Amino acid sequence: MSGNDFRSEQERAELARLLPAPAARDLPAGRRRILQEHLMTELHHMEPESRPRAAGQRRKRRYGLVAAAGSAALAAAVAVTVFTTGPATPRHPGSSQAGATPTTPETAAMLLARIADAAASQPAPTVRDNQFMYIRSLNSDQAGQRPHERQVWLPVANICVTGLLKEGGATQLLSPFTVMANPDGSEKVVYPSKPSDWKYYSFRCPSEGHLYGPSYRLLQSLPTNPNALLNWLKSQKKYTNDDPLQEIFETLGENIMPPAVAAAFYRVAARLPGATLVPHATNAAGQHGIGITWPSPAPGRVDQYEMIFDKKTLQNIGEKQFDAKTGRVDFEVAIQQRAFVDKAGNLP
Repeated sequence: MSGNDFRSEQERAELARLLPAPAARDLPAGRRRILQEHLMTELHHMEPESRPRAAGQRRKRRYGLVAAAGSAALAAAVAVTVFTTGPATPRHPGSSQAGATPTTPETAAMLLARIADAAASQPAPTVRDNQFMYIRSLNSDQAGQRPHERQVWLPVANICVTGLLKEGGATQLLSPFTVMANPDGSEKVVYPSKPSDWKYYSFRCPSEGHLYGPSYRLLQSLPTNPNALLNWLKSQKKYTNDDPLQEIFETLGENIMPPAVAAAFYRVAARLPGATLVPHATNAAGQHGIGITWPSPAPGRVDQYEMIFDKKTLQNIGEKQFDAKTGRVDFEVAIQQRAFVDKAGNLP
């Protein structure tokens, strides 16, 4: 990955300075992304007519925006993945197993080893550069919010290609560049037209993106050796301001992972401290599975992160982030479908 794909250290330090001081618990993943995306967009684009996409974004990806796009028929369907974040405590949300003992002696590490093997056994899809990743999910990014449908189309090879987001009854273009509203309510992407316009961007087109805004091609290039991948994730903190646990959750969420890379991510997750098995877990769509939780790596934080897996297929079916003391769910997502499509807006 080129260093040009990231903002300067000075700008990132300024962005971090503008963020509120850490509270007693982590910001919910969705709210943190929205705040950071809004600030990043403000740094990028100061035109009064431009409309930041941050409010419509959930993830900390695609610079200030999420690049997305999708299309139809030849779509190579990929296994449905969903993530759930929740605490392995008596306050675990959506579960009544407080103090329960797993019916099997399997540990979280043992389960993650089987999950990694299952991911690695999936066939690697054949994907063209002009295609898009399509991800349909149910999301809630604040406490008490009813999960709603979200669909994104993300470019396979070049984040400079405009993507698409459908969420909450609205359709939005997704781009790392300025998105402006036309008088008729439609949108257009304003691309840099002269060399001086590029001073607001730290990448050049074409670009495979970065960890929190990757194309499929970038994901294919990541290390598949767990030791190398863990070291690489640690090296990305200067760009993401997150530890490997959050980076893993962010990356495994709204993306399609190459099988070998997905397996490596799960093997790294098995090495992170505090992993706890949750025998009975439920994702945002009400699907039942088996969960694994991790405590927030930030000192003094009470958040728990949870992934939920189908008990038979071991496919990832959900993710949650919740308060370990109260059980309040601050963020959850259940991915319903993943596929490659030929055009933004098309369905598999």
